[in-house]
Amino acid sequence: MRQRLALAVLATVLLLAVQAAAIVESKTGTEYPDKVTIMTDAGDQVLNVTGTALREKTVLKVDIYTIASYVAAGADLGADRAAAIWKLDAPKHLCMNLRRSFSREKLIGAFREVIEKNYPDTAPFAADMQTFEAYFDRDAKSGDVIKFTYVPGKGVTTELNGEAKGTIANPAFAQALWSVWFGAQPVSTDIRTNLSTQAK
Repeated sequence: MRQRLALAVLATVLLLAVQAAAIVESKTGTEYPDKVTIMTDAGDQVLNVTGTALREKTVLKVDIYTIASYVAAGADLGADRAAAIWKLDAPKHLCMNLRRSFSREKLIGAFREVIEKNYPDTAPFAADMQTFEAYFDRDAKSGDVIKFTYVPGKGVTTELNGEAKGTIANPAFAQALWSVWFGAQPVSTDIRTNLSTQAK
């Protein structure tokens, strides 16, 4: 009896610990861990969450996706955290959870549109953009999880629903991709702010 009670207490403590280690996107209730661990050549690297955000269709307020951002623990982000995350040459990670289905063309078009606003000259990573867009070979579905992980010296790895689609080594492409949410002309200024407000 005492053993069962002890196990029940332990389970409750563990559950509370898990709950305490989650950060929630406020409108949708989507939970993300407050830390993630990625593999690098130097070993496992812990990344801390910098914020979560929701992308909505402006007029109809339709939920498109939620997203969470992470950077290396101890990274110095300075006063302008969003700009620092954009240009940060240290391990960082983004996790998108799609909340509606839409065409492949709309997905890759959304990335390209914002990147081209921040980088009128895309020549330094034009070939990489084509490689990146080829990763998405079907329409986007509600429930899809897309992850981007940047490791200096290795590049950006894209995952779709747990499947690694490929890695692009060019650091210029990494900055271009992060500009979608953190650039001078992001997809949304609210998203830019919300994705950097948890940073310490």
